Parts: sequence; C-alpha cells; structure tokens
Amino acid sequence: MDPAHCKSCKIAVSPGPVPLLGSSQLWHASRARAAEMPPPLGVARAASRRATSSVARRRMSGLCDAAIASANRLMGWHLRAGRPDAAREVFDGMPRRDVVSWNSLMAAHARSGEYAGVAAAFVEMRRRGIRADGASVSAVLSACARMEALELGRCVHGLAIKTGASWNVFVGASLTTMYANCGVFGCLERVVDAVDRPNVALWNALVSGLVMNRRVEDARRVFDQMTERNVVTWTAMIKGYVVADEVGRAFEMFNLMPAKNSVSWCVMMGGFVNHGLFREAVDLFKLLVSSGEVITSSVLVKIVSASSSLKSIGGGRCIHCFAVKHGFILDQIIEASLVMMYCNCLDVDEAWLEFDRMERKHVGSWNAIISAYIHANRIDEARQLFDSLIDRDKISWNLMVSGYIKDGRVADATELYSKMHEKNVEAATALMSCFVDNGMLDKARHLFYNMPQVDVMSCTTLLFGYVKGGYIDDALDLFHRMRKRTVVTYNVMIAGLLQQGMVTEAYKLFDETPTRDLVTWSCLISGLAQNGLNNDALKLYKKMLLSNIRPTDLVLSSLIGCFSHHSMMVLGQQFHGITIKLGFESHLLIQNSLISIYCKSAEMIMAQAIFDRMTSRDVVTWNTMICGYALNGLCQNAIETFGNMKKSQVDPDDITFIGILSACNHMSLLEEGKHFFNMMTCNYGILPNKMHYACMVDLLSRRGMLDQAEELVKSMPFEPDCAIWTSLLSSCRLNGNDRLAEHAASQLITINPTTKMPYLHLISVNGSTKRWGVVDNLSSQIRNVATEKEVGYSWI
Repeated sequence: MDPAHCKSCKIAVSPGPVPLLGSSQLWHASRARAAEMPPPLGVARAASRRATSSVARRRMSGLCDAAIASANRLMGWHLRAGRPDAAREVFDGMPRRDVVSWNSLMAAHARSGEYAGVAAAFVEMRRRGIRADGASVSAVLSACARMEALELGRCVHGLAIKTGASWNVFVGASLTTMYANCGVFGCLERVVDAVDRPNVALWNALVSGLVMNRRVEDARRVFDQMTERNVVTWTAMIKGYVVADEVGRAFEMFNLMPAKNSVSWCVMMGGFVNHGLFREAVDLFKLLVSSGEVITSSVLVKIVSASSSLKSIGGGRCIHCFAVKHGFILDQIIEASLVMMYCNCLDVDEAWLEFDRMERKHVGSWNAIISAYIHANRIDEARQLFDSLIDRDKISWNLMVSGYIKDGRVADATELYSKMHEKNVEAATALMSCFVDNGMLDKARHLFYNMPQVDVMSCTTLLFGYVKGGYIDDALDLFHRMRKRTVVTYNVMIAGLLQQGMVTEAYKLFDETPTRDLVTWSCLISGLAQNGLNNDALKLYKKMLLSNIRPTDLVLSSLIGCFSHHSMMVLGQQFHGITIKLGFESHLLIQNSLISIYCKSAEMIMAQAIFDRMTSRDVVTWNTMICGYALNGLCQNAIETFGNMKKSQVDPDDITFIGILSACNHMSLLEEGKHFFNMMTCNYGILPNKMHYACMVDLLSRRGMLDQAEELVKSMPFEPDCAIWTSLLSSCRLNGNDRLAEHAASQLITINPTTKMPYLHLISVNGSTKRWGVVDNLSSQIRNVATEKEVGYSWI
C-alpha cells in the first residue's frame, strides 16, 4: 500500500512525523478542509436558487430599464412630431416611469399650453419620490412664468437651492424669466450670480427680464457689463428703449448692431409704428428690402399698419402686390391686415369692393370688414355681414357684441350674447363693463357668476363696479378671493380704499403690490391729496422721484391742488416751475389746477395770464375763473366771463351757476340773480341743488326780502340744510324778524343740538328789541348745551 494515500478515505497523508498544531492553526486548517469539501445537498440547492433569482432580477431590471428608455424615446419622437396627446398616451401606458418620463409628460403639457398640468405633473412626480433634475425644475419654472404663479415659483426656487439645481444655467434662466413675468425684478441679478458659469443665454434672460419690468437703465448697465453679446441681447435692449418711449436711442442701438435678424427688424419697425413714426417705418422697410434680408409675415403686418395709418392707398397696394408675389397672401393675418388697410384708407363701400375682389376670404378678413362697418357707425349692415358669415369664430361674436355696446344698444348686445353657442370670457367681460358703466351692477354681478370661466380681467371689471358703486366690502372680498391679480387690480383697489377714506388700508396694499406702475403711484398720491394729507402726498412724490419714475400731469395736478392755502403758495409756485421744466405747462389738467390755486390765493393776475395763454378750455377752466372772480369780489368780471363762456359754445353746468349766483350774491344783484337762477332750468335743464337755493336765499335775505326768502325755502324739493337756515337767521338778526328767527334757530338746533350759534343769534335778535327776560332765558339754556370746542392750530 502506498504510504502516501489511504485508499479508503482518499485523503493524502504526509510522510514522516505529523507536526503538532496550535488551536489557531487547527481552526484555520479545519476551515480550509471544509472549503475543500463539497457542501451538503440542501445547502447547494438553496445557493443555486439564490444565484438564479439574482440573475433573474438583474435580467428583469435590465428589461424594465430598456422598456422605460424605449417608451421615453417614443414619447420624445411624438413630441418632436408635434403630437403631445400621443406622448401623454404613451406615458399613461407605462407601468414604470423615471424622471425622463415625467419630464416628457411636462413637455407634452407645455406644448399644449396646459401649464397647470405641468405644475400638477411636477407635484405628482415629487409625491412619488422621484428626484427632480435640472430639466424638471426648469420646466415647472417656465410654467410658473406663463401662469405668473409667484408662490409656486418661490417654492420650486427653494427646492432648487436645496438640491443644488439653482447652479444650473438653464434653471437660472427659467428662474429669471419666472420672476420677471411675475413683476419681481429686485432678485433677478442675485439669481444670475448664484449660477455656476453663466452663459450668454442667461444674461439675455436677465436683460429681457429687466426690460419687461421697464428697468431699462438697469438693463443697459447689465448690457454694458456683458463680455459676450449676440443678436438676442441687442434686440432685447432695442425693445427696452421702445417700451420706454425712447425710440431715438432704440434706433441708435439698431444701427450699432453687428448683425441683425428678422426679429430685430420687426421690433424696430414696430417701435416706429407704435409711436406714430409711420414714415420712418416705411423707410426702414425699404432699407430691409434693399439689404436682401429675409422678410417675415410679422414685418409685413407692421408695414401694412404703417401704410394704413398714413392713409397711403398707393403704398398699401404695393405691399399687397409684394405679399401676392412672395406668397404671403395665404397668411390669414396679412390678409386681414390688408382688409383693415383698405377700410382705413378708403370709404367703407370702396373697401368692400376691394374685399370682394379678393379670391380667398378667411374669417379674419370677414372680421376686419365687419369691424370697419362697426367703426363707420353702420351697425345694422355689420350685423347683416355677420349673419351671412357661416364660419364665425370667437372674434366675430365679440366684434358684434362690442359693436352693439359701442352703439349704446345694450339690449341687442345682451340678446346676441345669449345666442352664443360657446360663451367666452372676452365677450362676457365687455358686456359686464357695459353694465358697470351704465350703473347696472346687479346685471354685471349676475353675468360674472354665470360665466363658464373667469380671468383676471373679468374679476377686475367687477371689482371696478364694486368700487364705483361704493361697495367697498364686496370689493375687498372679491379682491382677496382672486387667485391672480395684475397691477391694474391693485390700482383699482387702492383707488377704492382712498375714495372711502381708508388711507391706512390703501398704504398697506400699496406696500404689498408686487409691481407698481405710474398709475399706482398716481392713485396713492392723488388719494392722499384728496383726503387732505398734503404732507404725506408730498413725501410720497419725493419717494416716487427717487424710484426714477417720471411724474404725470395727473400726479402734478393733484399735488398743485394741495398748495391752494396762502401759507403753501411758495410750494405751489415751485410746482408751477416743475410743470414748465417737464413740458406739462400746456396740459389742460395742469393749467386748470394752476388757475385754481392762484384764484384761491387771490393771485388773479397770474390766473388770468394762464387763462389767456390757453389754446383750449373746457367747462372746468371757465368754472374755475368764474368762481375765482366771485371768491375775490370781482363779480362783474365773473359775469363777463360767463358771457364769454357762452360765446365759446361751452355749455355751463351746475358748478358754473354756483359761481355766477355767488357773484350776484356778493354784489346784491337781485334781478341778475333771479335771471341766472331761472336760466338754469329753462335754458340748460339743470335742476337747482341746495347750493343754488342757498345763494338765492342769502341774496333775498340780504335785500331784506325775508318773506320771499321763506317762501323759496318752503318751495324747495328737499329739506333745507344748515347753510340755508343760517342765512335766514343772520338776516332776521339784521331785520328784527323775531318769528322767523325763532323758527330758523329751532331748525338749526334740531339739525345740530350741540351748537351755540342759534342761541347767540336769538340773544342778539331779542336784545335789539330789549326783551331781556327772553335773553336771560336763552343765556341759561346756552350754558346747558354740551359743546366741543374746536382745537386751534397754526400753520407756522
């Protein structure tokens, strides 16, 4: 037998003596032998099953990943082919989805204009625990920008900072656009600074965002700091200057552009057209044609509009020929623009002949000719064309509804609206506005709450109705329920609060306004002035100037009105100088305000000088001069000015007659006063109010005709006020009419029990007739009257 092997156990045996092993060595040796021995049958089978299951899982995971990737590719293919609905169907059929799938779904919603769907998809993706990447964040921020959903956008911004996505250049561009669209421009540069290695696209988004919010100087500063610029950068700055009404600077930048594209030409041409520089637009178009650049349909629409405004039928026909030659005539917008051009340059009948000669007539062209008949005040013929149009669209219906509203035929507009198969928010809002303007707030409210959908414009229209009617609580309730608000919404609400004297609330809302325009500042400054808070109005004006906002004639007019008191006349004169410096001196609103403060300060020579220099005057101008003359005792001048007013064919109003009757009252011109009082109703159909009656009662009382004055008071269609009874009581004191004095005094005490004035007048009347017992009785009564002493004040 071989000593080296034992055949029975087949274990190799080492020849020679076996060495002694320690415990540790024995353990390692046993582990080595166990590893060399085959495992038991059950253990081997379990290990085999685990290995097979692991391989199967890896294979299944690979198959699932491949299926997801394949479905994602299919969704992307549908999106590139312009089939977002098909992409959504693929998404709905996927058993498992990854972040790319959700991004494709958000892209499908965005392509369909369903921006709320983008936000909902993003929220659902996060709810399912899928981590958003830069594309996801950028997509939902773009949707927030479209919806102007500032709060959601801020939440997503917070998530982007938390996950580090805010460093991404695309996320940064989307954040910049979102904040700009929501009117929040203070943080735009900070967003860009947070991005790692910003590129020219991000800087372009910043420039465009500042331009959108009319921060043109800030945009120019960023533009000058940019090391790299492209055609988008230059075009954004040109648009900024156009929006800021600086067309000259826009054209300078346009000429400095190293390269131009069709958008640049279109923006510059649109700037000329929008600012009434139509010949410059035509010259620019000629330059575009000679340069050989591509001419787009947008450019043609601008030049057709310029020709229409110039009423250049020859130029319009040349553009028409150009459009036919280059195949633009098939464009529905250009065709409609040409029809509008013919309507503006020709008589509407001639325009119809041109329209009739057109081979193809889209619904937009029909809408243009219907609009022409409406603007020519031929609403019935417009309705005939409307009825003959088979394929009407939303604009067709809106035009006819608005046409009836413009013509004052509210019933016809309401009837036509009721016949609309698919009622739209534009037509409903126009009808609501008509109801509000005509004092039919209940109908406007009923229409609003029965609209299929509402938008910010319809909500703002009803809000204006509440404010106009003085229903401030309803206005506040609607304002707080509005999900979206514009700067116009805030302006309406601020003006409404100020009308009700709620200055604190108006200030608070002003501070909460996300963005402010010139009207916002004007509303608050004018409202503060109207509420007598002159110093606050002046402080806010200074704050507006520090915000680089140019004041309007409305703001200056309101501020000038604050300085009518002689103690503040120096400020009034300073603002007169400001109006000259800003070029507002010839504005009617400013001139009327200046005349008013000079009249109230007895500076009639200055008031007359401004009046004489005016090229146009309205009823407010004439009223201000007449009342100014009456106030300063120049009553004959007031009567002469009234005669000149009639010669100028300006109809007087109730304020005019208050001024002229006050002048007659000051001069005790009884017959002239009676003549003007009767003229109000007989010649102009103006019913006298309490102020007119007070002037006549005072005039009769001054002439000692107390009986006639009493009869006039009795004939009034309303209850006399304190001014009328005070006039009678004062005259009774002079003429010693005890009976009428006691009656007038008792009426005054009934109206205001806390006043001592009637008692003092009665004491004087009875003292003149030496009725000392009655005087003592009145003196004892006057001590029991609870009066509040008016606190004295000084302007020093």
